[in-house]
Amino acid sequence: MANFMTQTDLNEASKLQKRQQFEEERKKRIFNAKQRTFGLDIDTLERQIAERNKIRQTEAEQHRRYEHQTDMMQKVIHAKELELAKRRRTVENDLNYYRCRFQNKQQSREFDLNDPESIKKSKPARIADDDINLGISSAQIFIGEDLGHRERQRRQREQQRAWLDQQIKERKQAENARLQADRVIYESINARDQRLEDMANSERKVRHQVLDSIQQFNCELARRKREERLRKQKEKVEDDMAEIYNMLSSDMLTENPNVAQSRTNPNKKIAFMYRGMSPQELANFRQAQHQQMLDRKKQETEKHLMDKQWEQYALNMDRELHLKDREMERKRQREYEKLLEENDKLAQEQKMQKDHDKVLHVNRVTPEFFDKFNRASRADYRLYEELKRKNLVHNLQSGAIDIPKQVKRH
Repeated sequence: MANFMTQTDLNEASKLQKRQQFEEERKKRIFNAKQRTFGLDIDTLERQIAERNKIRQTEAEQHRRYEHQTDMMQKVIHAKELELAKRRRTVENDLNYYRCRFQNKQQSREFDLNDPESIKKSKPARIADDDINLGISSAQIFIGEDLGHRERQRRQREQQRAWLDQQIKERKQAENARLQADRVIYESINARDQRLEDMANSERKVRHQVLDSIQQFNCELARRKREERLRKQKEKVEDDMAEIYNMLSSDMLTENPNVAQSRTNPNKKIAFMYRGMSPQELANFRQAQHQQMLDRKKQETEKHLMDKQWEQYALNMDRELHLKDREMERKRQREYEKLLEENDKLAQEQKMQKDHDKVLHVNRVTPEFFDKFNRASRADYRLYEELKRKNLVHNLQSGAIDIPKQVKRH
């Protein structure tokens, strides 16, 4: 038999064997619940999640390095500012010490004019004709009578020159001190700026390195995605060609009605190979639909009845609440009327009490009554006798006038 098989028969047999092998592998994949997937590629998703976590970790590390560098820069700037403030305080302390040490009020040139002890320290108006303490306005030596005129003028010029030299020297020293302080400040500022610039350059360099690494990673990721996409396209083309071949050689296009029956479950049909229902199946289907319609109508009727019952229950509850509210309102009205009656009764009693007080307290106490107390040991008793004669005892007993203790005791 093998001698009569052609090459075409061998190719057909090989293709049939491949199809059978492919079908067996497909059955293993489909009927294996552990390996079967529905619409998702778990391995690819896990790989993508791992890549995404790696990118997030890289970004977190970058942020941490940026925050660390920022903290270092802030600490350096704060240290420089503290150093600059310390140098400024030192310069100010030196200036204050110089002022306290060499610029006292007693060391000024005009102190002799403002000296409070100048009169005590002064000398007599004139000791001799050549007294150097005599000034121009002393009215002791006049023009033509001053023998030391030239010497005095020479000494005055020398003194003025010495004052000028001292002022120039002090001004130069102050200017040198100011320039030295400014130079120190400028050097510290330049050092701080240089440090900031170096830190900025290092940060920029690190950032460029990070960006380069990210770009390289992105390029590598893009290359992998491109290769993966080409591979998937190639596999898709191969799968499409295999699917086209399988469809052309399948029982679906051959319109075999027996292929719709499932091999695993005799009561199950394969959807994509199903050619329609038989008349018996169609009749059973119509009957099941009619039964479902009857059940649906029954459920709707029961639901409508239940809704009516709930509405009636709600109306009854509203009616009872309304009756309760009316009863409580009537009760509040009765309490309010009772309170009004009590208030009217109290008002009438208060009015009667005021009218009684007006009738009872007629007499008023005059200042003469208080002037009669504390005059003698028996004055209160005599006052009581006098009031008794004037018919005022009734007012005293009623409380209109306070009775003194001595009178009550007697």
